[in-house]
Amino acid sequence: MRRTLPFLLLSLVFLWSMGFSYPKKAPEIKFAGLDGKEYRLSDFRGRVVIVNFFASHCPPCMVELKELAKLYRKYKNDGLVIVSLMTDTEAAPLLPQIVEAKGITYPVGLASEEIMRAFGNIYITPTTFIIDREGQVVKRLVGYAGEKYLEKKVREYLGK
Repeated sequence: MRRTLPFLLLSLVFLWSMGFSYPKKAPEIKFAGLDGKEYRLSDFRGRVVIVNFFASHCPPCMVELKELAKLYRKYKNDGLVIVSLMTDTEAAPLLPQIVEAKGITYPVGLASEEIMRAFGNIYITPTTFIIDREGQVVKRLVGYAGEKYLEKKVREYLGK
């Protein structure tokens, strides 16, 4: 037990230092969408926003993108906005194919280092943030969350 406690404490400090903390207020970011428009996160204030970070080489990310596209179609008229940002910018040429294959109709772009730092650093994909109508980050999901869980949270923050 004496050896375990220092190891656990050191592990927690290490994880925290890796960026497992995140902002409580949504950071002010801007990005160029695949559609050619420039977006600012503040443009969506007053709506529930999901910001999803994904990588092209991540199978769970590809599953989640399809589920997010479905959620968006279902709840966009209730005030849901989804933004997906690809972390592996070297794979940018694949982005249009991914968007088409997953049926995505919401804003999609590339996650710059600056954007990833603003969200407390992104080391694992998928990583998803839920931002409430007041612009507060209310949830950070590291790894695949599952369609049912995401829908439950979306409904909760939409007040449905």
